Amino acid sequence: MNPFRKQNHYELLEISPGASPMEIRRAYKNAFELYKDESIVSYSFFTPEERKEIIAGLEDAYLTLINPESRAEYDRTLIASGAVEEEAPYYHKTRDPISIYDLRKTHADMIGPRRRTEDLKHVVSHNKLIQEIMSQDSLTGADLCKIRKELGISLEKIAEETNIRISMLRAIEGDDFDSFPPMVYLKGFLKSYARYLQVDEHVIIDGYIKRVGKQHS
Repeated sequence: MNPFRKQNHYELLEISPGASPMEIRRAYKNAFELYKDESIVSYSFFTPEERKEIIAGLEDAYLTLINPESRAEYDRTLIASGAVEEEAPYYHKTRDPISIYDLRKTHADMIGPRRRTEDLKHVVSHNKLIQEIMSQDSLTGADLCKIRKELGISLEKIAEETNIRISMLRAIEGDDFDSFPPMVYLKGFLKSYARYLQVDEHVIIDGYIKRVGKQHS
C-alpha cells in the first residue's frame, strides 16, 4: 500500500472509483472511527499529528467525492493522469441499459437535486439579507442560522444530507465554542454546511473562523 500522503481519495477511503454515495459515506465513517483520537487501533501506530493529518485527508476526500460536481472534476484529473480508467468512475454506470419505467424514475430523481441547487443559488444571489450577511467581515452562528432560515432549510435536513451530527450543527449556530472539534474538522463541517446551502464556502469558513478567533483573543 502506498503511504497515505500519496494515495488518491479512493485509495485513502479504500473504495473503488465506481463506489456509490452510500459506499462513500460508509467508508468515511469507518475510516474516521479508525483514526480518531479515541481509537485504540491507531493510537499505537500514529502520533497525534499524523492522525490529524490523516483525518484531514479523509475529510477532504469525503467532501470531494460526496459532491457530484467536485467528484466529476476530480475523476477527470485521475483519468487524465492515467490513475483510473475512463469507464471506472461511478457516473459512467448510468450508461447501462434500463427500462422505460426506471428511466422515468431516474430522470425524476435527477431533476430534483439539480432544480433545488438552481433555486437555492437564485435565492442566495437575490436575497438582500443573505447578501448583507455574506458581506460581513466575520460571521456568527446566528448569522448562519439566519441564512439557513431564509432558505427554508431545517437543521435536520442538513444533518441527514451531510452526515454531520445535528448536535454539532446546533453548536455551530449557537456559537458553543466549548463543544467544537479541532479546527480541521470544524472547517470541514462549515464547508459541507455552506455547500448544502449553496453559499460561498470560503466566505462562510473565513468569516466564521474569524469569529472564533475573536472569541479566543
